[in-house]
Amino acid sequence: MTCMKIVIVENPRPRTLEHYNDVANAPLSASLNSGYALAVARRAGWDAVHLDLASHAWDAAGMAGLILAEAADMILFHWVYAWGHEEVVRDLLGLLCLESAAPLGALGIFPTLARQRLMQYAPHLDFILTGEFEETLADLLQEFSIVGTIRPLPGMLLRDHAGAARPLIEDLARLPLPDDVGSNLGYPSLNIAASRGCFGQCSFCFIRSYYGCSRRRLRPLASLEQELEARLARRAIHSIYFVDPTFIGHGDEERQRAVEIGRMAERFGLPFGFETRVDTFDENTMELLAAHGAQSVFLGIESGCDSVLQRIGKRITTEQIRRAVRMVRRSGVRLNLGFIMFEPDTCLAELEENYAFLEDLELLDHHELTANLLYHNQIVLYGSMAWRHFEGEKRLLLDGRLPFEARYLFRDERVGLVCAAMGRLCAAYFGGMDALLDMTGTTGREECGVTGSAPQKFSPDAVNALLKDAFRSFCAAAGNLSRVRFETLEEGYRDSLSKMLL
Repeated sequence: MTCMKIVIVENPRPRTLEHYNDVANAPLSASLNSGYALAVARRAGWDAVHLDLASHAWDAAGMAGLILAEAADMILFHWVYAWGHEEVVRDLLGLLCLESAAPLGALGIFPTLARQRLMQYAPHLDFILTGEFEETLADLLQEFSIVGTIRPLPGMLLRDHAGAARPLIEDLARLPLPDDVGSNLGYPSLNIAASRGCFGQCSFCFIRSYYGCSRRRLRPLASLEQELEARLARRAIHSIYFVDPTFIGHGDEERQRAVEIGRMAERFGLPFGFETRVDTFDENTMELLAAHGAQSVFLGIESGCDSVLQRIGKRITTEQIRRAVRMVRRSGVRLNLGFIMFEPDTCLAELEENYAFLEDLELLDHHELTANLLYHNQIVLYGSMAWRHFEGEKRLLLDGRLPFEARYLFRDERVGLVCAAMGRLCAAYFGGMDALLDMTGTTGREECGVTGSAPQKFSPDAVNALLKDAFRSFCAAAGNLSRVRFETLEEGYRDSLSKMLL
């Protein structure tokens, strides 16, 4: 019997000016989706091939040729929001349909959240695997091998049939070992999941919508250790990163579990990083994790205003954030932060409160971190809770070029003015820093200006001071100047920044 073949394709993902430094088109856990799909296919007895077109030249015909050359029986896209360039994948699907009879499908957070609209947008798409897809894919491949057609299944949307929801996988040890593929192979760090889902209900997050619930399922530690051992044998790894939306849950048992995982990583001789909420750990836990090799922790603090934290459903307080930041610093673990400076309902006073909060915690001392903290606005993608909310309030600003993304009207127009100005200034900063790094051959922004590789006139402190001063000036000017005079102020800061980075 001839072995059937599936091609898993990473869709092209452009780097656009509007989203130059944004990565929120998928949660970090999505980095494992293609690896899991490949492993499921092989377990089902299929030949499985991976094509990474994420950074490919934007030539639909050329990409179609690469896919068609595999002569696959099924083609499955791990389709991620493409910042308004989904038409390239749509055109690619059309070319594939002309030359191949292989069914065309999609999986991932974007196809799940936008499934009905995506089916209309991409008429050559045959099916979508919705939500947690591994068991649905296994059933699909087994049945297709027998009958040669795609029939309705739980967890799958067909063009003419919406299948029932599929129950979540309760025992995560049943999952196969995911392949390490695509861009992941270029990193010395290994992404791995010790749990799935999140108990949070943050209004800007996609995790709850993707899994259909607000709960977290834990991976048995024995299976986690077995996966680490098997995947570490495949290639040289320098560190581990746990992609769980929250690595630590609430309570003593959860904290002890996190420490046990830290010991596990230490036994393999590898440092590790993770993401968690500020209300899940204490000082002892952080010290123990650091002792076992924790290198970094990402905290999604999102705001320095209790009013904003309450609005976005974060269910934490600024005092909890302060304690968590101080605990991480005392442990010596590197701190990374998620922050939404420009939440759509923010007022000018809250912007100023955010700034004072960050300054008080000494989080605005380095130009790269300052740029990241002072410019992020909330991203609203089709299928998210935020899209439905702002659509209901008639505040969505739709653009025909962006069928799955929208801007919005800020409740306070002055905040929108500051947001746009900081966005343009920080885009110039990120572009200028990249050009500076290319010129000097420096591998990391933190090194630039420290190792002596940057031009003598480049001053990290001066750049940092300019970014901070610009933010304060924009806030102060937003309510007092005409739009023309505000634009003049903005141009002045951009010109000064350009001279610093040339």
